[in-house]
Amino acid sequence: MESRAKKKRSNIIMVVLIVIIAACGVLAVGMLKGWLSGGSGGELVSTDIKGIANIERSSVAYTLKKDVALQSGDIIATANESEAAFALGSNQLVLGASAEMEMTDCGESTVCLKLSHGEMYGELPKAPDGFGITFGSSSLTAADAVLSVSAQKGSAEIDVFGGEVIVTTPNDGEIKVKEGNCLLISSGSNGKVTAEKKVLQATTLNDFQIEKLKGGIREICFSEEELDKVISAREAEKKEQAKALEKEAIAYAQGGNDGSASSAGGSTVKINTCTIQIQCKSILNNMDKLKEGKNRYVPSNGVILTTSKVEFKEGDTAYDVTRRACSATGIQIEASYAPVYGSYYVEGINHLYEFDCGKMSGWMYKVNGWAPNYGSSEYKLKNGDSIVWYYTCRGN
Repeated sequence: MESRAKKKRSNIIMVVLIVIIAACGVLAVGMLKGWLSGGSGGELVSTDIKGIANIERSSVAYTLKKDVALQSGDIIATANESEAAFALGSNQLVLGASAEMEMTDCGESTVCLKLSHGEMYGELPKAPDGFGITFGSSSLTAADAVLSVSAQKGSAEIDVFGGEVIVTTPNDGEIKVKEGNCLLISSGSNGKVTAEKKVLQATTLNDFQIEKLKGGIREICFSEEELDKVISAREAEKKEQAKALEKEAIAYAQGGNDGSASSAGGSTVKINTCTIQIQCKSILNNMDKLKEGKNRYVPSNGVILTTSKVEFKEGDTAYDVTRRACSATGIQIEASYAPVYGSYYVEGINHLYEFDCGKMSGWMYKVNGWAPNYGSSEYKLKNGDSIVWYYTCRGN
């Protein structure tokens, strides 16, 4: 009887220990993921995630979800074509695609963020005292402002669409940036940080900024009509780009509509079609490696030439079509002939060159999803081929 009672007590103790261990595990995970945080108005809380965003807390990374209250030391990173939105009471912040920020500790009554790279948009009608964003060696404080901050390697840009912010730089101290102005910050080779103030122009805004401004809740320096005009102009530009390619391709047909053209000797040349796209999306995930000043050539969505249909004649190569497409649409391209390989090597497109984003970076191409192991001027196109030029930062 006594041994049976001891055994029963041991079982009870074991069950209690298991329950305690499980409870501790749930508590630990809850604290890590913010389940136990009340998400009060005094905390920065995730409100909406588009695409993929990750949070690293206490050296553990996991997918960021809605209603997570950020803690000091949290690092948020968004993937390509992704966004993460946060709220602090009535204040709204959105971390753009391929960006990273960290929640830093700067006192109980303040909120401080460190933007490592990428872009952030904020509507701060009632920002708490001391609300600040650090980027590189500079920082800003804002209250009752609408702004965006873009931080890249060696440079940063602060655009103020409403209200006023105070930017602090190592060399110029405090600089007030008012509504309708932007501040461009750059670091020279000598380590000196320079700041230049300019007037904002609607035509210089990127798609991310325009989308957020159109959905905003307060008056800004640009009207809806101005923003809509920029959107319409960009849509028209895309259409013109497609038309330019079409006109260039029609030259082969010499006005014919039967899918053939007459050569100089009177014989018929069959006209085929292919598609071509040029993109540099990998740079969006490696902006910290990009050479200073090159960020101006990287579109906000990473697409330099949208997928476009092009006509070509028998014997044309992937390089022939690429060169012609770039010429027709005004995209800069530079290539050199390599006698050793008997083909052309594409060195740069849209002013983005080999080694501009790391030691393994440069241009590569694929046809129908396959990357040939020879130059584009050696690949003879077939009807229906799909060409994709992509800038790689890893060499593959």
